[in-house]
Amino acid sequence: MISITGRSTCIALAVALAALHASDAFSATTSKSVATWRSDLTTSKTAPAKSSSNVLPLQRNWWPVALVNTLDEHSPNAERVLNKDLVLWFDGEDWRCMDDMCAHRFAPLSEGRVFQNNDDTNSRRCLSCSYHGWEFDSQGSCTKIPQALDPTKAGKSARVASYPVQIGAGIVWVWPDESSSAFAGSVPLPISPMLQQWEKEYAQSAFQREMPYGYELLAENVIDMSHLPFSHHEVLSSRNNGVQLPFKMLSLDEKEKVWEKESSSIYSNATESDKVLPTYQVEIKQGKAQFSDPIFAYNLMGTNEADENSTSHLGFYAPSHIRYHRTPKSGLSSNTELFVCPQSAGKCRVIIFNPFEGGMKKLRIDATKSKNRFEFLSNIGQYLLRKIILKKYMGVENHLFTHDVFDGDNIFLARQGERLAKNGLDYTDYMVPSSADTLSKIFRKWLDLAAEATMRTGCKQADNIVEAALGVSLDGSSPYTALPQQSKRELLDRYNSHTKSCPICSQALSKLEKRKQILNFALPTFFGATGASLIASILSVSVFGSANLPSKLIAKMSTRLFGSCLLMSVFSVFFKSRVEKSIQKFYYVEHSHQD
Repeated sequence: MISITGRSTCIALAVALAALHASDAFSATTSKSVATWRSDLTTSKTAPAKSSSNVLPLQRNWWPVALVNTLDEHSPNAERVLNKDLVLWFDGEDWRCMDDMCAHRFAPLSEGRVFQNNDDTNSRRCLSCSYHGWEFDSQGSCTKIPQALDPTKAGKSARVASYPVQIGAGIVWVWPDESSSAFAGSVPLPISPMLQQWEKEYAQSAFQREMPYGYELLAENVIDMSHLPFSHHEVLSSRNNGVQLPFKMLSLDEKEKVWEKESSSIYSNATESDKVLPTYQVEIKQGKAQFSDPIFAYNLMGTNEADENSTSHLGFYAPSHIRYHRTPKSGLSSNTELFVCPQSAGKCRVIIFNPFEGGMKKLRIDATKSKNRFEFLSNIGQYLLRKIILKKYMGVENHLFTHDVFDGDNIFLARQGERLAKNGLDYTDYMVPSSADTLSKIFRKWLDLAAEATMRTGCKQADNIVEAALGVSLDGSSPYTALPQQSKRELLDRYNSHTKSCPICSQALSKLEKRKQILNFALPTFFGATGASLIASILSVSVFGSANLPSKLIAKMSTRLFGSCLLMSVFSVFFKSRVEKSIQKFYYVEHSHQD
């Protein structure tokens, strides 16, 4: 496994400079439709790459495949990236990634098993195909063919393609191109200084969801700040906060300053080797963020109050990362960090974190501030916030809130893909007259160049790779037309897209289901006891009401028993209703933009 922290400073700088060069070349390139570059590639796939020479082919990148905590360490895990079927498995020490296809008859290795072999010289586990029992080691080499005369002497050709893997921010990253795997170590992961520390404190806050539409639509959506007041009305912002966004594209020097600000925070331990600059980055012009940024303008729960010194930045880190970096009036910055992975045309996965400095442990003393006598109490308050409130909220409650956010987009984006396909349109037909669409337009141009670079590699799977990322086949057809139109309930499904694979939510759901079972058992008991006590109360009053003192006590006790049983029945019905509503949130919640 490649180490994240072991990268040299010179490599990070070289990559940053390459990204800048790509940015400059890209800005000078005229928008080119998918059909145009497809025609160029048909003419000559061996021609010089020209303007795309500094844009990496899609398969020659680190892709955020899955959160580690959603994977099974004891069994192989089937995954898909760029239309390529992969299998992730844990060899006892490291995560491994290989083609999900046995070298024998191409059966899926994800249906196999992971086990410890009897080789005393190797402590790592093997992956075995369940079709004929062929065994493969961590590098994809076949170590045993049971049907061979000498089972342990497998031919050199009997291997499965293996791909580099890194673990960063609790995510399994895969470089899905074996031919360029030697280059993978020189490309750093786009993990912010804030996220590096946040993930250590709040690993449970990481959220992953399968999306019923393509990478290209999700990426251009999350990179678009202007949709927040409308798609996420009363969730993240308000329709009243939809105003002009005065974006400014940042130069290399300006991007360096943003990095210096992020890395110099007292909540960060970042070094120069951790530096990754965005491919493209914009900021809302100084003095206007408090009015223009819809998150600042809405100021949810009073945590984002802004003034003329507040800053708002939005960056795209090719190919998979979008980062919002905001600093409100308090000076405590917050990020929204999204990682997007294309699975196939019309299908992608998103991973999101929302780190903020106010909920993190200080890693060093702020030399710019003088000590005051209330600092001790402030430190106690922050400790309680981190250890009690946020530890609880950053799990299930945070995941359910994030569902509410994505539910606001899912219907739009899925239907958008269908309409683009049905009407023979692509992104070049968009009406994009305002600066709010700056990064979305640039992302689409970058994606065209990356697709072009992919085709020029001569990779056999290039067509499938491009189709997964662009949502358009090379013959001009759209895979979206072949996808069945999904119902609203399917588009807003939470269980299959998240809950069943999330250890945080599946555990919470299991607890709720057990509570419901207990209440289902208790309710008939309470109702029966209520009825019996009511009858006993009526009989005791009529029979013993005017009798001696012991008889009166019996009548009084029967009446009180009835009252207690009735109260328990009412509370049980109420609690069951609450539990059922809580359970429903893990499956599906109705969402309407007309409200």
